[in-house]
Amino acid sequence: MKMEKLIEAIKQGRILLVGECRGSRAEVIKYVDKKTGQKNAFTAITYLVERPGMMESVLISQQVGDGELDVSAIKLNTQKGKTYAFELSGLEKVRGVVKARMPAGVEPLAL
Repeated sequence: MKMEKLIEAIKQGRILLVGECRGSRAEVIKYVDKKTGQKNAFTAITYLVERPGMMESVLISQQVGDGELDVSAIKLNTQKGKTYAFELSGLEKVRGVVKARMPAGVEPLAL
């Protein structure tokens, strides 16, 4: 079933990154909106993924919800050292670090 989901995602033209999960954490990110000056916050999950055959890591972030959620209540469904396919909505390289974004509500697919 996993491989069928992966092939279907590729056929639909979605971008996937396959790599070994080196760690994951949930965190509340606080910021000030530059236009309005209001303080805002959202909760996100950050995955550190190592690409196979390359000595390059990718930081993948996924927004979980608007506002501050209880970080301890968020279940992280990844295990360190296991290979996953991550669906991406964006990818960029900032100061030598590869950063990516995952769409909300999408889970990493264990391979």
